[in-house]
Amino acid sequence: TLTCTTHGHALRPMRLHYHPSTARVVVATCTACTAAAIGSLFFGRHFGAWSAPSVSYGLNFQHGHQIPKGVRYQREFVTPAEEAKLVGVMDAGPWLGHLKSRAQQFFGLVYYQTTHDLPSLQPSSENGQRGRPLSELPPWLLPRVVDTGVFSELREINQVAANEYLERYGIGAHVEDPISFGANLATLSLLSPVEVTLTPVEQLHGSKAGVDHGNWVKILLEPRSLFILQDDSRYKFTHGIRRSKLVTLSDGTRFKRGPDYRRISLTFRELLESRRKLLDEHVIPRCNNAVEKT
Repeated sequence: TLTCTTHGHALRPMRLHYHPSTARVVVATCTACTAAAIGSLFFGRHFGAWSAPSVSYGLNFQHGHQIPKGVRYQREFVTPAEEAKLVGVMDAGPWLGHLKSRAQQFFGLVYYQTTHDLPSLQPSSENGQRGRPLSELPPWLLPRVVDTGVFSELREINQVAANEYLERYGIGAHVEDPISFGANLATLSLLSPVEVTLTPVEQLHGSKAGVDHGNWVKILLEPRSLFILQDDSRYKFTHGIRRSKLVTLSDGTRFKRGPDYRRISLTFRELLESRRKLLDEHVIPRCNNAVEKT
């Protein structure tokens, strides 16, 4: 079987792209690399190497001092100027307030993982399934994400979910529903740092006495960074953001999440046809203890 020499993708007809103003020719041998090539051609940025994240381990973490398989991280995935552009795009659209913990927006298909009956978040109608067009995102963003090799092709990303976190709000520990979402998850963090906590799915969270079980690993998500979950980290660990006041930075200092704290995240993923779809009437919710609850 022939494969693309760039990322090992299945070989497809070769494509040549020529940009007259720069007299550059880019060769791409698969759909994903073609999209990335176009982004590189017009915007002059190509994905580099993965970074080593800043990590802390709980006292009882059962996997030793090893990051779960499938975690990848890239610092400064976007520039400060690009970050400002993205924040402007988010703030130009309506932030939806249907969750207590944070505001949301959807680009592409609309869907949010919840066990509650909310047709606005799990719509069955074709019109209801459409959020803001993906074309409203900067044209360099999706090709750059595909250029990492996390997604096999551009069309695999059919949803970009934007979340706005203020003050100390977070998100409960959960696994993205495998019935609803594909195998690859990528999250771009903007504005402020936070630590995401990964915990083995078999671990009972907390205790009646409120004692931390210590079976976790925390990964620092810095502003402008890209965070990837695949393989074990995608399916065998929950991930969540605790309501902590302090965030430990890579240099050991502490960052306080105060009243003016704001973080925006953009999560890129594939929404599957097997996802839950609700009509505008009462339906019995699907029970799944591993998914997030609003």
